[in-house]
Amino acid sequence: MRKHFVLLLALVLCIGLLSGCGAKETIVSRTHEDLSIAIPLDFIDLSDREYAKGHDFLYGLDPIAVNGLREEKAHLIEHGYDLDLEGYANLILLSNKISAKLTKKDGIWTFSYDTDGYTYVITLWETADAFWTVQAYCPTQEYPQVSDQMWQILSSVKV
Repeated sequence: MRKHFVLLLALVLCIGLLSGCGAKETIVSRTHEDLSIAIPLDFIDLSDREYAKGHDFLYGLDPIAVNGLREEKAHLIEHGYDLDLEGYANLILLSNKISAKLTKKDGIWTFSYDTDGYTYVITLWETADAFWTVQAYCPTQEYPQVSDQMWQILSSVKV
């Protein structure tokens, strides 16, 4: 009886191990200072490209691009801006002359807008010493097909 139990246990373990062999991870967590984000595995890290300068990270896979920018609170305070997250979001809208409504979706401060044929979805995050702006964007005509994937990426942020 014990021999059958051991064989059955060994068989169950082998099946479990073999069934995992073909599984492929589709999401990878990327960490940037005090922020992590779940990026699809097939997205390309474009952070080292010339056009990514000024951003802390940039990932893309046609038609979606995702980037993030970290802004130190101390830098803002030096310039007279002692803000909470909602105030920072409003400063982004005002300073970039973006006409969009700031809302909370799933507990995340966000706004979106269209310009020059692209749709941008921006999320805002706060850590102890910085604010993060993380955005996903794509051509406006593609947005209806990829909006759910864009939000899935943006809402995966952890600070």
